[in-house]
Amino acid sequence: MSLTLVFVEAAIQRVPDEIKSHPQIKRYASKRHKSPDEILLDRSFHHSAMKQLSRTGRVLPEKMGRPDIIHNALLQVLETPLNWENCLKVIIHTQDGQLITINPKIRLPKNYTRFVGLIEQLFNQKRVPLDDEPLLTVEEVSLEQSITRFAPSRVIGLTRLGNPELLRNVASDIAKVPNPMVFIGAFPRGHFTAETNRLMSQTYSVDKRPLDTWIVAGRFIYEFEWSLGIAEKRLT
Repeated sequence: MSLTLVFVEAAIQRVPDEIKSHPQIKRYASKRHKSPDEILLDRSFHHSAMKQLSRTGRVLPEKMGRPDIIHNALLQVLETPLNWENCLKVIIHTQDGQLITINPKIRLPKNYTRFVGLIEQLFNQKRVPLDDEPLLTVEEVSLEQSITRFAPSRVIGLTRLGNPELLRNVASDIAKVPNPMVFIGAFPRGHFTAETNRLMSQTYSVDKRPLDTWIVAGRFIYEFEWSLGIAEKRLT
């Protein structure tokens, strides 16, 4: 069996057109010897510029500009026995409708600056590397189309607004499904959009307080591995 883990509504995107000319964006891009078209939006560096973002768009500004969330989450799930046993597919669906597919063979940079450079390269080239087996690809695909492509037998979401349940029980239940897909939000605050909610058959809340994306992802993978008996198999 194989689990498809989807980091949805991921707050990882290029700088929006409406603030590319903001002095803070231009200074940051110049410092990195890039154009404003080539850099990722990052609230740590672009907070003042992001105050100018419209609140009437598809995504609220407070949910945007956090590439670090995806970086931390990927580090939690890719270097795991579940991935090494070829039982895990990880994809990212961004807030602006981009699907990032990750080759399980990838060795992700642990340094955040290098990770940002890698994703900027990906958005520019559409695949990394260009001249060998791709480790990362990006394309414009809707979340619904992504589900169709991977054809899961069940789509489950982890959200604070879901039905309260122990994560261990959720993982055990999902492990009985032949081809499950699990949604985890990859944004700093707020909840799934109505569009995302309608694509899930069930949702679960695993704590009364909001947990960081990488905490939920790491703990879920651990519990899922135990449900499959992977740890015991690898030691015998």
